[in-house]
Amino acid sequence: MIKLFILPVVLMVVAYFTAPLLGPEAEGTATFFLVAIGAGIGVLLNQFIFPKKSKTKNDNK
Repeated sequence: MIKLFILPVVLMVVAYFTAPLLGPEAEGTATFFLVAIGAGIGVLLNQFIFPKKSKTKNDNK
Protein backbone atom coordinates (compact mmCIF):
# COMPACT_ATOMS: atom_id res chain seq x y z
CA MET A 1 0.00 0.00 0.00
CA ILE A 2 2.79 2.40 0.83
CA LYS A 3 4.34 1.82 -2.60
CA LEU A 4 1.41 3.70 -4.16
CA PHE A 5 2.47 6.90 -2.41
CA ILE A 6 6.20 6.84 -3.13
CA LEU A 7 6.21 7.93 -6.78
CA PRO A 8 3.68 10.80 -6.43
CA VAL A 9 5.50 12.18 -3.40
CA VAL A 10 8.88 11.98 -5.12
CA LEU A 11 7.52 13.78 -8.18
CA MET A 12 5.88 16.42 -5.98
CA VAL A 13 9.17 17.13 -4.22
CA VAL A 14 11.04 17.30 -7.53
CA ALA A 15 8.46 19.71 -8.94
CA TYR A 16 8.62 21.87 -5.81
CA PHE A 17 12.37 22.30 -6.00
CA THR A 18 12.54 22.78 -9.77
CA ALA A 19 9.75 25.39 -9.92
CA PRO A 20 12.01 28.34 -8.99
CA LEU A 21 14.46 27.27 -11.71
CA LEU A 22 11.84 27.98 -14.38
CA GLY A 23 12.06 31.71 -13.83
CA PRO A 24 11.41 34.49 -11.36
CA GLU A 25 7.70 34.61 -12.23
CA ALA A 26 7.14 31.16 -10.73
CA GLU A 27 5.47 32.35 -7.55
CA GLY A 28 3.36 30.38 -5.10
CA THR A 29 0.48 29.69 -7.45
CA ALA A 30 2.71 28.36 -10.21
CA THR A 31 4.56 26.20 -7.70
CA PHE A 32 1.24 24.84 -6.41
CA PHE A 33 0.09 23.88 -9.90
CA LEU A 34 3.43 22.29 -10.77
CA VAL A 35 3.29 20.21 -7.59
CA ALA A 36 -0.29 19.18 -8.44
CA ILE A 37 0.81 18.17 -11.93
CA GLY A 38 3.71 16.18 -10.44
CA ALA A 39 1.30 14.35 -8.15
CA GLY A 40 -1.05 13.61 -11.04
CA ILE A 41 1.73 12.22 -13.19
CA GLY A 42 2.89 10.10 -10.27
CA VAL A 43 -0.58 8.64 -9.80
CA LEU A 44 -0.88 7.90 -13.52
CA LEU A 45 2.51 6.20 -13.59
CA ASN A 46 1.54 4.11 -10.55
CA GLN A 47 -1.44 2.75 -12.46
CA PHE A 48 0.90 1.41 -15.14
CA ILE A 49 3.66 0.21 -12.83
CA PHE A 50 1.38 -1.44 -10.24
CA PRO A 51 -1.80 -2.58 -12.06
CA LYS A 52 -4.66 -3.74 -9.87
CA LYS A 53 -5.40 -7.44 -9.92
CA SER A 54 -8.97 -8.56 -10.39
CA LYS A 55 -10.60 -10.12 -7.34
CA THR A 56 -12.85 -12.54 -9.19
CA LYS A 57 -12.12 -16.22 -8.66
CA ASN A 58 -13.53 -17.47 -11.96
CA ASP A 59 -11.20 -15.75 -14.41
CA ASN A 60 -10.27 -18.97 -16.23
CA LYS A 61 -13.63 -19.56 -17.89
